[in-house]
Amino acid sequence: MRMPYIVGPPVKLPTDFFGRAAQTRQFFDTLAGPQVQCVSVLGLRRAGKTSFLQHVAHPEVMAGYLSDAARTAMIYVDVSACRAPGEFYGRVARRLQGLLSPRAAGPDAPAEADVYTVESLLYELADRRVVLLLDEFDQLRTAGFGGEFLTELRALAGVWEFELGYVTASYWDLFRLGNFVGLPVTSPFYNIFHPTPIYLSGLSPAELDELVRVPARRVGIAADEEDVAGVRAIAGSLPFFVQATAAVWLADKLAGQATDRRAVVARLVPEMGPYFEQWWRNFSDVERDTLRAIAQEKPPARLPYGEAEIAAAVRRLNQYGIVAITGEQPWVDGLLLKQWLCENRG
Repeated sequence: MRMPYIVGPPVKLPTDFFGRAAQTRQFFDTLAGPQVQCVSVLGLRRAGKTSFLQHVAHPEVMAGYLSDAARTAMIYVDVSACRAPGEFYGRVARRLQGLLSPRAAGPDAPAEADVYTVESLLYELADRRVVLLLDEFDQLRTAGFGGEFLTELRALAGVWEFELGYVTASYWDLFRLGNFVGLPVTSPFYNIFHPTPIYLSGLSPAELDELVRVPARRVGIAADEEDVAGVRAIAGSLPFFVQATAAVWLADKLAGQATDRRAVVARLVPEMGPYFEQWWRNFSDVERDTLRAIAQEKPPARLPYGEAEIAAAVRRLNQYGIVAITGEQPWVDGLLLKQWLCENRG
């Protein structure tokens, strides 16, 4: 049987991409105005940032949102594959050269370039709207990048003779990244970005229902409400964890067995642990303590932080899709994360 759930690699086809309808609308509403704008996409590791960028750049999706989709060039760049600005500009230059002449972007194209090379190519593409999709923008934390690089990006976006926008995808917000590389908070770099970032939070109930049911239906299995609720209780609402859990549920279903929730959690927690550990290392102290208190079902208000600081931590954890809120009561969204917290951070 072909496994219908995509667990691991980025989702490439629109038919396999589920959810993120609100974020997709926000993305195109921001970029499709009279002038291209820059936007920050924020999400945890395994929240689906790469899949989202691939989705919005797909020609079929672009055509559904943009009246002049043919004029818009979405260029994907994995910043984590670049050790320094020269490699970054080289990747961008090759893609821009490919728009001008496919032969120019062949294997003989230079591996490195500078900001001036990119600028000259953008002048030649003045009739196009170019959007750079900068995945893994957290890579700026490595030694090869610095504040000068962000200053150069800001200068490119400010040229009147061509249209250039950036979409950055990262866990760290731009101010935190800028501070890390020594960019002052007064830098004009921040001014080119839309003030409201796009958070890749958990899927809505309807989106999660579709993510579980539709792939299963493709292999002849009908999931009922109890099946979907069981997957959600274990996985939470981030799509990677939903698909990983749904794959186990589907295997049980095909074998004619009932899914043992405890057994699934015991199996998947060690597999998902490295991702949870990465999250934990990036959280602030107040976020860690707040998440630990919520997992232990203790009131975060009793923590030794200010009320506003705790509220901001809860809101951020909710925006990242790992804490849900019912009324005023926050709770850890998914038994996998809750169990990992209890076993490793209790």
